[in-house]
Amino acid sequence: MRVSRHIHLVASGGAGFAMTDMLDCNTWAVETGDGVALFDTGAGRDVDALLAELREGGLEPAQVRHIFLTHAHADHSGGAADLMERLPGVTLHAGREAALRMASNDERRISLDRARAFGVYPAEYRWRGVSVGNVMADGDVVRVGGAAVRLVEAPGHSDDNCAFLVEIDDSALLVGGDSVFAGGKVIIQDIPDCNVTLMLASIRKLADLRFESFLPGHGVFALRGGHGHVARARDYANTGLAPPSLF
Repeated sequence: MRVSRHIHLVASGGAGFAMTDMLDCNTWAVETGDGVALFDTGAGRDVDALLAELREGGLEPAQVRHIFLTHAHADHSGGAADLMERLPGVTLHAGREAALRMASNDERRISLDRARAFGVYPAEYRWRGVSVGNVMADGDVVRVGGAAVRLVEAPGHSDDNCAFLVEIDDSALLVGGDSVFAGGKVIIQDIPDCNVTLMLASIRKLADLRFESFLPGHGVFALRGGHGHVARARDYANTGLAPPSLF
């Protein structure tokens, strides 16, 4: 689904627009003038649906040159291994901690064992890790065509959670991962590395960035006034309280 000149939503599950598999996060495709950058990959149970959404929006899978992961939770990274096999020559980018978790191929490192026990994932769901080609540090920039993609470490939802600030055509958009959601909401989970103090610090950090469009990992997005959603979460953080929960 094309949502603006450069931006397509190519996967979204039950916590979003129910376009693809119900476990999928929002997966964003950005046209850069020299190939497509994909942000997150969904849970991997139906990669064909993601590729079909690309084509429906007038893009070809062969145009995907780069995949950026916000973090390694299964709903965001589960399709990475399959996509890397289907799309030769694609570079996979992620932060250091996410890269370690992807390379480990250990479901416990991404808290999938706990999520499965809570009933979030069915018993038969399996996740595959994959090696990350480009491990990024906070502030690192990858240039893709006319876009500059900057990694912003934003732990709290998980230790490996990051966002990406994308600057293209004199505008900026924030791919937020699971840092913060529309209305300034957050997701707090009973997993070992969900840390509210780090989450609030990350929200303040993201609120210091300049961007107009806001593309979160679940739920609705904003093409205009996107910064206001993060600013609302910051206002909660500045009172010492966690923002309200998305669920």
